Amino acid sequence: MIVLDFVRQSIPGGWKQSPSGWTSGNCPMCHVRGHSRDTRGRGGLMFQDDKVQYNCFNCNYKTGWSPGKRINTMLSDLLVAFGADPAQIQRVNFELLKENEKDQVAQQFISTTERKEKAKITWQPMELPTNATTFDKWDTDTLTPRQLESFIKAVQYVEERGMSFYNGWQWTPESHFRNRIILPFNYKGKTVGYTARWVGQTPDKATPKYYHQMPKHFVYNLDKQRTHKYTIVTEGQMDALLVNGIATSGNTPSNVQCDIIDDLKKEVIVVPDADSAGMDLVKTAIRRGWSVSFPPWEDCKDAADAAVKYGRLFTVRSIIDSAETNTTKIQLLAKSYCR
Repeated sequence: MIVLDFVRQSIPGGWKQSPSGWTSGNCPMCHVRGHSRDTRGRGGLMFQDDKVQYNCFNCNYKTGWSPGKRINTMLSDLLVAFGADPAQIQRVNFELLKENEKDQVAQQFISTTERKEKAKITWQPMELPTNATTFDKWDTDTLTPRQLESFIKAVQYVEERGMSFYNGWQWTPESHFRNRIILPFNYKGKTVGYTARWVGQTPDKATPKYYHQMPKHFVYNLDKQRTHKYTIVTEGQMDALLVNGIATSGNTPSNVQCDIIDDLKKEVIVVPDADSAGMDLVKTAIRRGWSVSFPPWEDCKDAADAAVKYGRLFTVRSIIDSAETNTTKIQLLAKSYCR
């Protein structure tokens, strides 16, 4: 960052960085503002998250800079008091102006491209794996002993995970899918994709837990949101199924997916997974102005775990009751929740 480097280069000699992260020294603005001259190192600079802030604990002079902004008058006065060349400050601001214009053009291009892409979305019908059929239509007498064992494990897994209420689960005896349960992705009466989850723990690291086939920018369970006041957003489809929400199939939804969610015109509540990756979904929620929920579930990584432990109704109620809209509170709660 050109500004951060410039500020660092302008810091007078004798200023020292403390363990707390503040770079402290005598504030040059105190006597300019009519206060007693600072001799106790009450001025402080903090560089954090591509930003810089300045605060004097003697004369209360405060200023700073963040990406997308120019060097303002108060920061400029401070830098000049540090000994920086005013002409150099002007040159830095000119470079910032050029960068911001480039960013705006790029953002407009990206936004326009994605809006066009969204307008073209037509999720086409897709075939499920060969011989995939719902559980209730299988004639177990036609299965070999090995196939029957896999089928029973699939049914038991769905029941143990509290998902037997859904009658759309599919299974196939085909070798590549025999040990998986298949969840179709439906949209407007058409099957447009699916996920095939391995039953239980995978036998080795080379075997993926999930095998997905889905169209670009797909949002799972969209059709079921029309009559809801709230739309609960989760990362995984199993979570969404259990709380009757929607899933973005990951923690970094695209702008098109976010637009699709906003177009529902509902109160959006995001439920991140309780791991470090969940922080990415939280950041998206903050950018979009969505609520984020951090339910006080014990030993639960996600909504699916909570539904097994507490039941579906309690899980949904706890998500709604724990929804937070304040950005500062969301950021604080996320630090302890998403780890």
